[in-house]
Amino acid sequence: MLFTLEALSAKHGDALLLHYGTADDPRLIVIDGGPGGVFNKTLKPRLDDLRDERSPDEPLPIRMVMVSHLDDDHINGVLRMTRRLADLSDEGRPLPYEVTTYWHNSFDDLIGNEEQELAAALRPAVAAASTGSFPASADISEDGGLVLASVPQGRDLRLDIERLGSTVNEGFKKLVMVPKAKKKGVLKVDSTLTFTVIGPQEEEVRKLQQEWNKEIKKRGLAEVAKFADESAFNLSSIVVLAKAGKKTMLLTGDARGDKILSGLRRAGLMKNGKCHVDLLKVPHHGSDRNVSTGFFRQVTANHYVISADGRHGNPDEPMLNMLSKARGQSKYTIHLTNRELPKDSDPKRLIRFFAREKEEGKKYKVVFRKKNAPSLSVDLGNEKL
Repeated sequence: MLFTLEALSAKHGDALLLHYGTADDPRLIVIDGGPGGVFNKTLKPRLDDLRDERSPDEPLPIRMVMVSHLDDDHINGVLRMTRRLADLSDEGRPLPYEVTTYWHNSFDDLIGNEEQELAAALRPAVAAASTGSFPASADISEDGGLVLASVPQGRDLRLDIERLGSTVNEGFKKLVMVPKAKKKGVLKVDSTLTFTVIGPQEEEVRKLQQEWNKEIKKRGLAEVAKFADESAFNLSSIVVLAKAGKKTMLLTGDARGDKILSGLRRAGLMKNGKCHVDLLKVPHHGSDRNVSTGFFRQVTANHYVISADGRHGNPDEPMLNMLSKARGQSKYTIHLTNRELPKDSDPKRLIRFFAREKEEGKKYKVVFRKKNAPSLSVDLGNEKL
């Protein structure tokens, strides 16, 4: 059985490849595509290599492309990919990849059809945020500006998918979310893989929609940006438990820890208040805003994957302390996409942190992406890539 999560070098974002099936019949799901530049530098070359290996004379089959939530550091690379595919299709040229379905909860499906108005009103600040020259005097935060910059990206992605004639949110009526009542959002991807959707939950989405319609859109741009950054997108991250055989991966996007716990309880995956998985993709690039020591005590894993490069302080040392405190002397492995943090004011702080932990007798292991390697991989199956 092949069951591997490959975390590409994706700057401060996420770009993940989920490999499953068997070595003789490998299958692929793409989860997020990282921020600007990641598609051309990392994602496209990796997909092209896989095509050369697996289907040199045909398009590379991709079972699903999932955008976990609407934020530039997740959607940008996917949009670059779909735009390339749609343009090739319009020109009648062969496609390098063939995607069966896309999972993507767009802004207008979540909230309404105000995205063009928002984009127009915030264009100057959004442009500054996107180029890294965000002014201190702006009406919105840099995070908020980058999130709102992704609003038209979501619409563009939906238009590209329509041009390609692909399906959107297979297995769900409109949005990928956990339905109300006692139903579970389970998709049998194929005979070897299932996805159990942990979030967002339908009640949460409806609440967001009501809050937007009654209050937020009547307020100023700063409040709109705050809502978008802290509520509409992070709360609505698509969170899935991927299962192949007896192995499990919890893929969390940028979801909040309390929302993940709620979804796990609802899915019946918490036993005596705890859930153990083989692999946890740490939420929000290792930000301490999304997790707590209690979260790491309740959701434990053999492998923790963190994709970050120091931007916004991620991975946060307080988050690593939470994990260390919660797991005590347990044995597990932390996998990081960057050893040094060039976006951070202290690029070697991770090295020093883990050295202190080792001196204090901690038993966990740390694995960094090798220098110049395009990715790191965690193999959970009995077959490797």
